[in-house]
Amino acid sequence: MLQQEKTFPYSWEEAIDLLRRDPQHRELVYDAYLTSDLQGNCRRFAESAEFAEVLSLIKARRPDARDVLDVPAGNGIATYAFARAGFGVVAVEPDSSTSVGRGAIAISLSAENLEARIVDAFGEKLPFDSASFDVVYVRQGLHHARDLKAMLREYARVLRPGGVLLGCREHVVDDYGPSLREFLDSQVDHQLYGGENAFTLADYRAAFFDAHLSIVEEIGPYDSPINLHPNTPERLAAKIRGSIPGRILGVVLPKSLVSRLGMWQLKRSNRPGRLYSFVALAVN
Repeated sequence: MLQQEKTFPYSWEEAIDLLRRDPQHRELVYDAYLTSDLQGNCRRFAESAEFAEVLSLIKARRPDARDVLDVPAGNGIATYAFARAGFGVVAVEPDSSTSVGRGAIAISLSAENLEARIVDAFGEKLPFDSASFDVVYVRQGLHHARDLKAMLREYARVLRPGGVLLGCREHVVDDYGPSLREFLDSQVDHQLYGGENAFTLADYRAAFFDAHLSIVEEIGPYDSPINLHPNTPERLAAKIRGSIPGRILGVVLPKSLVSRLGMWQLKRSNRPGRLYSFVALAVN
């Protein structure tokens, strides 16, 4: 894997504070549910097409699910959403801050009289008994693993037999040289705090296999509302038609066909950092 060649001046919390104060990055921060409006972030996520699809996947694979481990929980958007949906939730988040960490989760839950247990831990070493959860939900977290195989083994350990692991919106690269470097160079937050990362699709698959987790759905780029956010199908179609190739093709082709051709190309692009999601079951 590509080794970091420099140190970075800011913590994650400091990096987000800088981005929040920069009008140039207002849309980026909003789309990432990282504005200073903690309640607004949580409500938008709970009401999103992405979270609705997450609930559908859980219902399809574990309809009797009662409890969810949200890890890493970040500023609590998923913890809030699952609690509001009636699940028992445990949130694991190593950052303590009231801006992007455990403090933010507590504030959002308290404001609407929701309950969840909030735990200070890392995914590679969880302080829970084996077979403790029906669902482990990981949103944009696997690619931050210090040890991907160890992390997934822990998630498998705490799942009950037949439990569901959702690994959502994970960055994929083709290699740990040029492809990873291109992805990291494109990430504004990474330039500030240096915490972004990605793995190859083969390494994600191998880590699931090593943990005795059976991948039952592998969701590719743009194939689901989960990977599509912050776009919608309509928003993405408009972007395709408004691009230079889209405008050229639009002279001779119907708009609907231009949109379909553009989507076909996007789904097959090898853009570094493209998003995949995984639905996996704990093997008995």
